[in-house]
Amino acid sequence: MIEHHQGYTAIKRYGRNSFRPIGKHPFKIIHNARAVKHDLIQQFEASTGIILPSGVKSNLYTQPLPILGKQLAVMELQIKGN
Repeated sequence: MIEHHQGYTAIKRYGRNSFRPIGKHPFKIIHNARAVKHDLIQQFEASTGIILPSGVKSNLYTQPLPILGKQLAVMELQIKGN
């Protein structure tokens, strides 16, 4: 599950030992790797306009995350090359 939050991620130093938040910035909290893989595949489908079959998606879900990113990048380059 990936949760989108708006939180204080930037701080500014005030005085010698105190910090204060200076602005809210969006960030994501990731609870498991499967959610990241799902998000990557959805972004790939949205950017290329191609809907992957469920069998292909399930095979991609079982890949380690760094390999999945490389495979999607290679697929996108091949699609753009054709």
